Amino acid sequence: MQLIRKGEAAEILGVSNGRISQLLTSGALHEVPGTKMLDREAVLAFKRSPSVKLRSPAQKVLQTKEAKQGRRSVKERIDALPDDSIPDLQTSRERREHYQAELAKLDVDLKRKELVPAEAVKREAFALAKTIREALVNIPDRVANQLAAETDAQAVHMVLSKEINEALERLADA
Repeated sequence: MQLIRKGEAAEILGVSNGRISQLLTSGALHEVPGTKMLDREAVLAFKRSPSVKLRSPAQKVLQTKEAKQGRRSVKERIDALPDDSIPDLQTSRERREHYQAELAKLDVDLKRKELVPAEAVKREAFALAKTIREALVNIPDRVANQLAAETDAQAVHMVLSKEINEALERLADA
């Protein structure tokens, strides 16, 4: 007979020391008389028994919730929470770590020039739109006298097409 402590029995059965105490109190397990230890073979036989309930109902509920939450990604769990809710400590830590990782990724992308600040994009888009507008607005001033003398619609079309194409080519080169 090999004697083991409650902690070793808990490791064998995959439960906490408190659950071993519950099993001893309920009579499911027995200490060796005259000691505070258990028989290793009796613990192993208990584990092999098909009618064994190792976990308490509360632990099963908690384990089921953890298993379901484990299947969902951290990001999904964080996104599912309302902004004004007060999550538990673990969820708060996961949320903080997730957002810190997102900020770090954005910072790296910005430094690698893979990401551009929105304000810079707005400035560039405005400058480009302004240049296009000025190029197109100047076309009538450049061709007005030439078109005033033309009576052929095809010639007018060719002059306008040529000027628009030249303006667009200048913009593309810039």
